[in-house]
Amino acid sequence: MGRLIASLIYCAALLPACASSDQPTEAGREDEAPTTGVPQSTTQSTAAPEADLDQKSTNDPTTSSIDPAPLVISHPIADLDAMWASQPYATQDNEIRIQFHNGVDYFVTEPEVAVLSAVSGTLKEAQVVERQPDGAFQVNLLIITDGGEVVSYSLEPSAGPADSAKIAEQAVLSRQMFDAMNVQPGDRVEIGQPIGVLLGQDEWAHVHMTVKQSDDGPEVWLCPMDFMVAEERDELLKPTQAWADRLYNGSKNPSLCND
Repeated sequence: MGRLIASLIYCAALLPACASSDQPTEAGREDEAPTTGVPQSTTQSTAAPEADLDQKSTNDPTTSSIDPAPLVISHPIADLDAMWASQPYATQDNEIRIQFHNGVDYFVTEPEVAVLSAVSGTLKEAQVVERQPDGAFQVNLLIITDGGEVVSYSLEPSAGPADSAKIAEQAVLSRQMFDAMNVQPGDRVEIGQPIGVLLGQDEWAHVHMTVKQSDDGPEVWLCPMDFMVAEERDELLKPTQAWADRLYNGSKNPSLCND
């Protein structure tokens, strides 16, 4: 009994040393600041405020369980009255045997048309490109949507082969279109937001817009009109038929998405 009493007296004098090593001291808890933007390990202290945890799960895509919003696509030009024809999407082996086309074209007659962002996301690339194999010039844009799809534009002053003088003018127009852009790579863009202009040489000036399923893995093209509201899809019906009548002399009646 004497040894037990002595041991208890000794332990009381050295109480911190006798405490369990599994219990953090108050000083230790104050020094453990939460790590911003990094998912918390299940072995870390759970003393972080609930509001802080809620903010991480909302703002940090690595911790959020909320699925991205469905893809919504709108027209890439502001003035549909300037459009006289639209080449529709068509797979390589489509049923009505029209030419393969991995997106949709907006052909315009005005020499200058405002270009809009057709989706919400982030502008990843913008550059002047010499198109192969005909050597024509255009401006290419690439937008990563909030859901991870890839929407690309080609702003083309004309279409098809061109002589050297016309190509030289395209190079100038493409540089002017690039300089007129009011967004740059890394910027956030919202659907319907003005982002630049299309400068045309003739009635074949157009915006070519494509949609890919993702920026990774196999190249899977999607029909842009599948993601438009019904009213906007309907606005492309007459221009699509106008394109088919011009190219196929009225012998084809394509839909907006031809498989």
